[in-house]
Amino acid sequence: MCGLCGVVAPRPGLLDDEPARSSLAAMVASLERRGPDDAGQWIDAARRVALGFRRLSILDVSPAGHQPMVSSSGRSVLVFNGEIYNFRELRAALAGRGVSFRSSGDAEVLLEALEAWGLGALERLVGMFALAWYDLEARRLTLARDPFGIKPLWLFEPPAGGLAFASQLDSLWHTPWATPGSVRPEVLRLYLEYSYLPAPHGPVEGTRQLEPGTWLQVDADGPRREGRFWSPPEPGSATITEADAALELLDERFEAAVARHRVADVPLGVFLSGGVDSPLVAAAARAQTGSPLDAFTLGNPGWGQDESAAAARHAEALDLRHHLLRLDGSRAELEEAIDDVQAAQHEPFADFSMLPTLLLSRFARRRITVALAGDGADEVFFGYERPRSLLRDGHLFRWPWPVRVALYALGRHSLGDRRLAPRRSDVIVHRDPGAYYRAVNRRFALADLRRVAPGLGRRSAAFELAQDGARSTRGAARRLAELSRRAEMAGQLQRCLKKVDMASMHYGLEVRVPFLDRELVEAAFTIDPLLHLRAEGRRGFGRKELLRRLLERRLGEPRREGRKLGFSIPLGDLLRGPLRRRVEETLFDAPLEPRGAFDRAGVEVFWSEHLRAEADHKWALWGLLSLQWWLRRVGSARRGIVAGAS
Repeated sequence: MCGLCGVVAPRPGLLDDEPARSSLAAMVASLERRGPDDAGQWIDAARRVALGFRRLSILDVSPAGHQPMVSSSGRSVLVFNGEIYNFRELRAALAGRGVSFRSSGDAEVLLEALEAWGLGALERLVGMFALAWYDLEARRLTLARDPFGIKPLWLFEPPAGGLAFASQLDSLWHTPWATPGSVRPEVLRLYLEYSYLPAPHGPVEGTRQLEPGTWLQVDADGPRREGRFWSPPEPGSATITEADAALELLDERFEAAVARHRVADVPLGVFLSGGVDSPLVAAAARAQTGSPLDAFTLGNPGWGQDESAAAARHAEALDLRHHLLRLDGSRAELEEAIDDVQAAQHEPFADFSMLPTLLLSRFARRRITVALAGDGADEVFFGYERPRSLLRDGHLFRWPWPVRVALYALGRHSLGDRRLAPRRSDVIVHRDPGAYYRAVNRRFALADLRRVAPGLGRRSAAFELAQDGARSTRGAARRLAELSRRAEMAGQLQRCLKKVDMASMHYGLEVRVPFLDRELVEAAFTIDPLLHLRAEGRRGFGRKELLRRLLERRLGEPRREGRKLGFSIPLGDLLRGPLRRRVEETLFDAPLEPRGAFDRAGVEVFWSEHLRAEADHKWALWGLLSLQWWLRRVGSARRGIVAGAS
């Protein structure tokens, strides 16, 4: 896990002078926390290309793993952030073609694979990655991002031409010949609605994100080309309909995924919760290593979402060395954590679970450099309540919308026989299943946005969740389940992955997510989605049923489905209590940015409602706070750049 950056200058001469090289060095330096072990630059001024890198040494920690890395032929150069988990298989295939290697890591394998197979190499990769590969003969830069968006890749395309790219948005402020322009109100509105910025959107003119599973090619003097190398399997492509066959396939693929993700030349451990996902990862990793494994848990006693006791039981059953960090909830602890949150968020981001993720990452980094985590399981294997809600009443989407609204109202307000007017999920009051998923991903109600931020205008930037067949499902349970999984992967998963990347990289900790192993995900899509949801021996729908059965195999005991707790802390109460001063200093003691976007009186009423517990505005308020912190940080950084250049 590292940080990369680089540029393709729009015309000759821009990379020749010392100021340009200093700007490139500043791009690299901004990534230091992502890669504290090594740094490098490669500049070809004649070809108008430069690559930069900060390294967190994981595989082949010797100088042979240094980047930017030049191929054995001298024909191409690579910078690469992430891990290629099937690098050993690719290495063997390349050796069969006569390729010899100077290192034992995955970076050189990736470089030689790209040189041997071009874009076709991307389809062979099992891993998490953002990469920049420059072919000197073709004078062509190729950028690519892993299928699920685990690793970030930001782009800046100035009006004057050329291209800059980096693992962090703030690195782009140092582009040698241009600086990103003004903020985009419609994109800030998008951020406030959903608490993060989905790809491809960028908050500043000229910026965007490369989308997961895609590539971009830039020639020195030619058109740009973009394409996709991976997409989820088509709806309706599931072929496995028997639970036992599905379980055996998942067991095999999961074991292989964990084994691939364990490969490291530095200390490795696991994040451990009291649920299903991370204990399942820990159980597989512990069995494969045959020796004790470090496990790390965050405890938040008294907050109602404390899983530390259940995690401790898992650790004992699996013979793990359990390390527990207990939060005391003091003002000093929170103030320090908030400072860390502000420093780690290099882009607008407002999921408050960033705070506990940062604390856990800092705690784990004292002993390990790589952590295995359970992220991705909820989205791929149906771990949330939302799919169950959709499926329970999804058959009613065959009825016109007004009829569904009436059915919901009858069930909610009827005092009569529940058999005649059963209580319905609010899923059915939405126009279609896709609209339901847009609504549940929204963290800032549209009515509240209009009164608090009228200057951001109407929402014009599209945020499309996966809606394949959303209007034609006609209540078909399998199609609704498929829609649900795609929506979770397009929405909630992207927010979660951004959080984990920013929090872990702030402390130079690599977090690997075996549940997002490409071969495991593709196997999950071959299974009838209802098998993931059907609770064995019970009526109705469950959550992650196949994963629960896998964990039962490893623990040797049945697991009952408990209430899903999540990884969070009581934000609403904290804002009213120990964080109140921070809220009021941020929102009321200085002008709100961007100027003219917010109604100060509306914000004051909004805050008063939350203080008096008349309404729960915690997510919206945290979104406002995070936006102000980020914008002020950007303003300060850009003034520093201007001052340094003058």
